[in-house]
Amino acid sequence: MLLFGLMYLIITMSTRVFAQTSLVDELKQNISSRASDIEQLEKEIAEYKIRIENVGNQKATLQNAVQTLDLSRAKLAKDIQLTQAKIDRAGGMITKLNDGISQKQQRIDRNKDLIADIIHRIDQTDSDTMLEILLSNTSLSSFLEDVDDMARMQNAVRDSILSLEQLKEEMSTSKASYLDERKKLTGLNTQLSDQKQVADGARKQQVSLLSATKNQESNYKKILAEREASKKQFEKEIDDFEAQIRVAIDPTSFPKPGTKVLEFPVEEPIITQRFGKTVDARRLYVSGTHNGTDFRATPGTIIKAAADGTVVATGDTDKACPGASYGRWILIKHKNGLSTLYGHLELIKVGAGKEVLVGDTIGYSGNTGYSTGPHLHFTVYVSSAVEVKNMPSKSCKGAIFRLPLAPANAYLDAMDYL
Repeated sequence: MLLFGLMYLIITMSTRVFAQTSLVDELKQNISSRASDIEQLEKEIAEYKIRIENVGNQKATLQNAVQTLDLSRAKLAKDIQLTQAKIDRAGGMITKLNDGISQKQQRIDRNKDLIADIIHRIDQTDSDTMLEILLSNTSLSSFLEDVDDMARMQNAVRDSILSLEQLKEEMSTSKASYLDERKKLTGLNTQLSDQKQVADGARKQQVSLLSATKNQESNYKKILAEREASKKQFEKEIDDFEAQIRVAIDPTSFPKPGTKVLEFPVEEPIITQRFGKTVDARRLYVSGTHNGTDFRATPGTIIKAAADGTVVATGDTDKACPGASYGRWILIKHKNGLSTLYGHLELIKVGAGKEVLVGDTIGYSGNTGYSTGPHLHFTVYVSSAVEVKNMPSKSCKGAIFRLPLAPANAYLDAMDYL
């Protein structure tokens, strides 16, 4: 009777597995299809990045500016498609893992029932003495068959317990994978919402540009000239203001150059302008010195915290005077004596007092403030010498800027720590 029970269990499990095969195959096919979509979208996004960069390297004209915005919006649309494809893939993985967990739970329950049934049979058999078993059988061969059945039952219990332990271990692994996918899905949903905001921002920029220039190249050149003049006047004011700041800096209060205590703030770090007295710095800045390191970052690029720390402040200099400074910025104070600034952002995802970990998403790149093209401006300071201050400006019609300020010796070369 026991052997018939075992056969029934095997047949039932096989039937269930066969019935679920088509669903599992369909899920696998969907996940595989999403993987192909993701690969294709990533290729298209990479192509858009190159095209944006190529246009950005060309002469500043209204046509090129509009083309850059067109390409940025097209790239952002692909970003949104890519994130949605990843969401769909994660959803498929969650469904697949859920089904797997459900199947394992059913098998665990059946194994428990089987073990209980076998133990019950063994208990019944054990209650009879060997003499009673012998006398109850019509022949010695029947008696020996019962003894063999008992041994098979004991082996079945052992095998079922081993199978149960393996299933529980597999269940634990599946649940861990499920929770990981759920976390990934939550992050992707947030990212999708963020990317839509960035795309809306790019659209508004294009509308604003065309409205301000009335689609005339001469008007665009005039706006550029006014912005350049405003930026240079404002820079001189900052230089004069920072020259008055006197802070004694303890050289032991921050890491030595070359200690590599920071991580790159973008996933694909390509430097477009270095720190210090570079050819571009002499051309673009009144002081002739670039106080940060610029990284290529097309609109919508995820910007990450370079190390663990606390957000000191965030701001938007465009509110005081459009196109004169960092635009939307974030300042983070790290635990190692350094602070980092992230400028020209389109979207800020953190606020003052927020604790961040290295690699956390803190915002998305853009083209706010004074920027000749989409990029991330990344500055490293000695923490003890940088402070967020309100600075009145004469060049921007009495505007009051709120931004990080520090003496010249508090600015550090980011590449010494990356």
